[in-house]
Amino acid sequence: MELYFVLKSPARAENVGAAARAMKTMGFEHMRLVDSRVHQQDQAHWVAHGAQEILEQAEYFPTLAEGLADMDLVIATTARRRGRYLHYLTPKKAIAQVNNKQLAKVAILFGCEESGLSNDDLAHADIISYLPLKVAYPSLNLGQAIMLYAWEFSQGLAAENEEKSAIQAENAQLRVLQQKTEQLFELAGVSQQEKLADWVRDRLPMLEQRDLNLLHLLYKDLERALAGKERG
Repeated sequence: MELYFVLKSPARAENVGAAARAMKTMGFEHMRLVDSRVHQQDQAHWVAHGAQEILEQAEYFPTLAEGLADMDLVIATTARRRGRYLHYLTPKKAIAQVNNKQLAKVAILFGCEESGLSNDDLAHADIISYLPLKVAYPSLNLGQAIMLYAWEFSQGLAAENEEKSAIQAENAQLRVLQQKTEQLFELAGVSQQEKLADWVRDRLPMLEQRDLNLLHLLYKDLERALAGKERG
């Protein structure tokens, strides 16, 4: 499993340099930037201190949708509860969700220093995570937040599955189930029941791999049943 640190609209090159240094210290190397190229500035390289290659190899994307398009699971970080989201996980609980699934690419998404992630940004995420701080404070510095998440994930991630072919065969399963869920919502008119639909969307990424497999089989049976009714 590859972990990607995705930075949405970072404003300060120094913070991105600190983020690169934190990532390398914890053994991670994949950085993506969305709507910002501050990683190319000299200040970022000065602060990176031995992690310049992470900045040089960082990928740039103009939009968040493009930056997350190939991810199997997206974990967004936020400093406060807001919007429709019901479940906010600590890093340890978020790691548990990663460990119980077969995934190839996982993204941890961070917002810009001034405003964090908007509700529209959070809509791209499967899981919302927060750091349980001891004192009330608006947010951590971007580099500090990335260091904490990098440390937690370096300690908590399960060993990579030796059967890589099995991972590759299953890694898109959550995305497929999410798409099929939306299709079933439309057919059944569930989308009109906003609270129920939101609850299902929030809980689906929390299912363990065994439950995802069973749900996948159930959806296949439902598709066959619906297809039979249409032919009849």
